[in-house]
Amino acid sequence: MVKKVVAVLMVIFGFSFALEKNITMSEYLDEAQKALKIAYESGAHIKAQYEYGKALGFYNIAKEQASDFQTENAIEAAKESIEWSLKALEKTNTGEIK
Repeated sequence: MVKKVVAVLMVIFGFSFALEKNITMSEYLDEAQKALKIAYESGAHIKAQYEYGKALGFYNIAKEQASDFQTENAIEAAKESIEWSLKALEKTNTGEIK
């Protein structure tokens, strides 16, 4: 349990740092994909289906916008994907069910 909490805190710190830096669209997409992978591996697709679904949806929007060279829209969608992945992780690790 302690390892999960530490892992979540490290992920949150890492993603919040990444969101503050001036990084490229492809780096945002990579970070969003990593966040989805971590959320999936922690069981968010089962325990936090809504949040995980939103994260996956925003990631798909980001990829679509990137393929259309809509850089700003892709970055915003990737940020939303990361935020929803973090919400899914938080809900999964705290066991919160509403």
